[in-house]
Amino acid sequence: MSGTDQGGGWFIYKAGFTSTVDFPNPTQSVWIRNYLKEKPIDPPVVFSIRDVCFNKISDSWDPPPTISSFDEKFDWERPTPPGAELTTQNNCPHTQPGLVKWEDAFGTQTSVQLTSGQKIVVTDNSFGGRRFDKIEIAEGAELIFSDATISLTVRALVVYGNLRIGGPDCRLQGPINIRFWGDKSDGDILPSGFGTKGMAVLGKGEADIYGRRFFPTWTRLARRVRPGDDRAYLQEPVNWFVGQEVVLTTTIHDDTDIGEPNQNEIFTIKAVGDGGSVIQFTTSAKYLHYAGTEYQGEVALLSRNINIESEEPDKDGFGGHMVFNGARGRVAGVATRYMGQTNIMARYPFHFHLMGLPSQQSLFSDNVARDTYFRCFVIHGTHGIIETENVAFNATGNCFYVEDGVEENNTVSYNFAANIHTIGNGASGGAQVGETLYGTINAGGLQSGQRVQPVDSTAAGFYFSNSYNEIIGNVASGGWSGFGFPGLPEPIGDFVGTDFVPQSRPFKVFRGNIAHSSGGYWLDAGCMYVGGKLTQQGSTLTYISGRSERWTMAESNKGVDDWKGTQLWMTFENTKLFACNKGILHWGNRVEVKKAEMHDVQRSVTLFGEAWLDDTLVNGASGNEGADYTNKQHDGFTFYDISVKSLITNTEFRNYQLSTCKDWALPGNPLWTFDDSYCHPDYGGGVSRTIFGHNNVVFSGLFHSDEFKPQQISAVGGIKYTNVDYENIIFIKFAETGASRFFNIIDHDGSGTKEGRPTIVGSNLNWWQVCDDCRYEQRWGTWLCPKKPIGFPEREVANVIIETPDIPASLGGIGIPSSCKQQSLGNYSNCNVGYVAQWGYGPGNTDLVKRSTPITSNSGITGITGRGWYLWLNGGAPKKFTVSPAQVPNGVLLPLATSYPSGTTFTVTGSHTWGTIPAVTFSLAASLDDMLADPSNKYFFDNENFYIAPKIPDTLYNKDSRYERGGYFIWDVYKDWTITVEASCNNKGGWCSVPVVERVPSWIKGCPVPPTDSPTAQPTSVPTSTPTSQPTSTPTAVPTVAPTVAPTSQPTLVPTSVPTSPPTSVPTTVPTSSPTGSPTLIPTLVPTSQPTGVPAAVSTAAPTAAPTVVPTVPPTLITSTPASPTIRSPTSAPTSPPTSLPTSIPTTPPTSAPTSTSSPASTQTSAPTLVPVNQTIVPTATPSTLPSTTTSPFGQTAIPTTARGINSTTSPTSPVPSAGNQTPAPSNMSTRVPQTASPLMGEKCGDTYCRVLTKCLVDVCKMGKCVEEQKVSGGACEHSSGDGRCNSKGMCLAAGSPTEPVPDDDSLEWWVWLLVALGVILLCGGLAIG
Repeated sequence: MSGTDQGGGWFIYKAGFTSTVDFPNPTQSVWIRNYLKEKPIDPPVVFSIRDVCFNKISDSWDPPPTISSFDEKFDWERPTPPGAELTTQNNCPHTQPGLVKWEDAFGTQTSVQLTSGQKIVVTDNSFGGRRFDKIEIAEGAELIFSDATISLTVRALVVYGNLRIGGPDCRLQGPINIRFWGDKSDGDILPSGFGTKGMAVLGKGEADIYGRRFFPTWTRLARRVRPGDDRAYLQEPVNWFVGQEVVLTTTIHDDTDIGEPNQNEIFTIKAVGDGGSVIQFTTSAKYLHYAGTEYQGEVALLSRNINIESEEPDKDGFGGHMVFNGARGRVAGVATRYMGQTNIMARYPFHFHLMGLPSQQSLFSDNVARDTYFRCFVIHGTHGIIETENVAFNATGNCFYVEDGVEENNTVSYNFAANIHTIGNGASGGAQVGETLYGTINAGGLQSGQRVQPVDSTAAGFYFSNSYNEIIGNVASGGWSGFGFPGLPEPIGDFVGTDFVPQSRPFKVFRGNIAHSSGGYWLDAGCMYVGGKLTQQGSTLTYISGRSERWTMAESNKGVDDWKGTQLWMTFENTKLFACNKGILHWGNRVEVKKAEMHDVQRSVTLFGEAWLDDTLVNGASGNEGADYTNKQHDGFTFYDISVKSLITNTEFRNYQLSTCKDWALPGNPLWTFDDSYCHPDYGGGVSRTIFGHNNVVFSGLFHSDEFKPQQISAVGGIKYTNVDYENIIFIKFAETGASRFFNIIDHDGSGTKEGRPTIVGSNLNWWQVCDDCRYEQRWGTWLCPKKPIGFPEREVANVIIETPDIPASLGGIGIPSSCKQQSLGNYSNCNVGYVAQWGYGPGNTDLVKRSTPITSNSGITGITGRGWYLWLNGGAPKKFTVSPAQVPNGVLLPLATSYPSGTTFTVTGSHTWGTIPAVTFSLAASLDDMLADPSNKYFFDNENFYIAPKIPDTLYNKDSRYERGGYFIWDVYKDWTITVEASCNNKGGWCSVPVVERVPSWIKGCPVPPTDSPTAQPTSVPTSTPTSQPTSTPTAVPTVAPTVAPTSQPTLVPTSVPTSPPTSVPTTVPTSSPTGSPTLIPTLVPTSQPTGVPAAVSTAAPTAAPTVVPTVPPTLITSTPASPTIRSPTSAPTSPPTSLPTSIPTTPPTSAPTSTSSPASTQTSAPTLVPVNQTIVPTATPSTLPSTTTSPFGQTAIPTTARGINSTTSPTSPVPSAGNQTPAPSNMSTRVPQTASPLMGEKCGDTYCRVLTKCLVDVCKMGKCVEEQKVSGGACEHSSGDGRCNSKGMCLAAGSPTEPVPDDDSLEWWVWLLVALGVILLCGGLAIG
């Protein structure tokens, strides 16, 4: 060091050091040693020391609270601490013998060339303050710096030989400064193509520059730094010096300098204490730098003892640059400032340029790039490079930059990048689309704000045009994004035209990285952004900043189709994100995020394609008092609206509460306006929320588009909530769009919905109420249905694409109005073309209220399986339509029906888009059950509805056709199998000319009975009190059959229908107590008491006190086994006046269940079930019908819903007597019916049971065989074109209708017959008592 002469032999020297120990004793001695670098002083000199000053951290300060822990899920990955290189020097180049001093070789020259064989050493006085125009080191020559105070100012430094400033084992301690000078110029003083004002290492040249080792180069706060604080506690001890500069990063969302200045702060170290774990500053903090248990701001060291910089700040952004295009480059412990040349390619502070795979290891380590004019650390056309522990701050353009898309197998680890600025305005534009921007390679004369490389509109701390690199333990603060991964269909720049697809490459490793305070330039930007598309045509670069798909796979050449390659996923491992717009936004097609923490992120992730979020913590609100939530939406996860697969597992959501809620866009106001009063809208009365979206909610979905309609694409499992209000778990805004109507989530284990069992979530339409065990959650505006009802097939969410391609503006047809194809929220009412409904509800059924959804000209229907779907088109019956079972899971039966005129014939074929398998011709099935038994090549038509159950052939779609991770899965969407249906009807504009009748098919499968304690917004079917009013009408006829025995267990039965035909018998039993009034419902059976804890049935509407509707067909009694009680609800009320009144009803409910020989008790807990007078029971000698068992999820016999042409009535456990004029089953019912179907069966005949067929046919047992006989008044079927038989519609059947036997039920034992006898006795006794 050089001192200032004070006279009298005294010199002032300033030296800084950090004590490794405290000084508890003020008289303790301090030894200061003088290291003579060159040679001993002769004669010896005696040194005296006076006025030594030490800075000590003051104690007068109130420390912030200690943090108990710094991470939960995240494991902070840190580099290995250095060893001897911190304090020792070995193999130093400047100590080798035979070196020639610079001043001895070149004197005062200012343009110098070292020739081969020369070894020149630079000492502290070698350059004498001169400015050099050019220094060139020829191949075979060496320029070596000693460990001294050296300052070099030069315009161009060219290295073909060797530049040695220290070495890997010789970290220089002395201050060395290299400054590049010169005005902006288009000429080349460096070799051709490298311009001026900088250093170039070319050819066989090598450069080693090693400054003092400081460790760590950056760390995290251990306690928060508040405004006014003058020190920082650190998570790691540091060896930093007094007088060095550090930066504390912002811990808020905004780092853009748009509006308010950013909150990064630079401080000078005043003192270091506590073994390096606390540093004191010369000034106090202006802003809060948060450090809590959730996350902590970073502290980075900006100072080094070797500095390479521009001579002074340049108003044109034309600084110095360093390029390494030789055999090796190793730079460590160097700080650069004002380096890079804005918008000039290849002019960067640190730059590996077209080195290929260097024969010797090259690296940039523990350096600083500060206040850069263009980028920071660049890898271009080079592989196997190490960039580690570097610090970049206040950079222009993409900072850590992998350039052309071919660079692979590099290691970028433990680096720090903060306060990154776009060139020109940051890219924005519309949602998803972004902006289209252009640049010109090697363009000159660009004005301020223009870009040579358009991706600098989305400048990131870390930018990778090829992801196949090791990216470990880095931190990015600020920037358009923290980590950016654009899609390149082919390389650009020096590698344009190469047969290579950079965007197909996944991560080699992406682990342990942190990003925060970015994404604020655009609504779809994120702290980590996989998106944008960069292409080159000639010298023009085109960049689309928004959504761009990419398929990651093992193959990387252009000839491999996206869907045929070996699939690979981009995997983010062990990631931490905070104070972001979006945490991770990934527009690609295969992505996994495993083990992550996200705090104060407006949306955790947006993941496209097959996407998995696993083992993650998503915290909606931290304890950061400086986090700005004003006008910021906070969502945990938003599910997409088409084709992607989002699987979220083992993830905790925390702190999503109404108290921090702000809703978006009030009715009638522009978007993005706010009003706290709309955080708590009225959920009741079925009124949907009219705000634009819900804030601070965990799960939401896109709803704005009608063109895009969700399939089964969203699933969760292993979800945990901490401090989350129930209202804030799920929200989907209701809109007249397909995205809203078909919103759904599969909750595989019930954890996401808190239902405690696998659950399907559907939108607010009753289309999702497949059965009454589904419930409407009005706080979410969704339906919740059990996925696995006990005793019934597992439900799935299926998707089919039905189109009428030849009909203008119809379902997926030609000429769809452009207003129906827009992708934003709008009025789509003019796009409706019909509806789709669940079978069993609507015209043709007892329950006329359809469970349906409108469908529009944009094709695609999604719903729950378990029933059939009925399609009604406003135009009538299409002459041609196609069905693509895009997502009908393997093993799932999904019957479809649509109405056609009687007599229509059909041609039905199935074909594969690519001809992978042969086409299939479908044949007409003999019955609906026949078709359902083998739907792969059959259809059915009953002269009213056309039926088909579309499925993809097993060779194309099977149990493996799904995206599965961690035991959870989502079924694939497969659109390449199409079934084409062509009708023979007369054509009228693509429609059949004969009108069709709207008739929703009934369904015989039944539904589970919901529990009474199941939370529901729907009224139950049981009245709250015993009815006392007179019936409003008298039946025109009395039922033909009444049960002959009482139940053997404890069922509580409520009528499901009432007959209209005249009675043929009188009941033999009545209640034992007198009624207080007339009943409102005509009963079918005397009730016993309801078993304790057995739930009652739930209907879609509250029962009335005075029913007014009576079924139009006679009752058909369906039997059930006495294994469990049956609960039934009224499905209709009388339509005409009764001819007589019941003689009595119970005055009080029965208190206990009857025994097999006693009459009912006097107490009941539901509406009375009464037997009217003037009914006669005429039992046959032997019961003709035996019960069929159907078990519900709740231990009760399931109630089948009404089949076409059949009104199901409540039946006790006894057999149904054989009686005339019973309502038979439709002729399309197979005699072999699944147990869950509650079949209608006739008398026992040998090993089978004869069928109850139509109202004009019945099977009777003759000589051990079932024989069909006519049972129509007046004889045979009129207008017969077949063999004289007719169906339930009064239409004649064709000859040869097939018959299939029903197997014997082995579960029916002798005791059933005993129960029959006891039941007869009980009923007869009851009648006698009455």
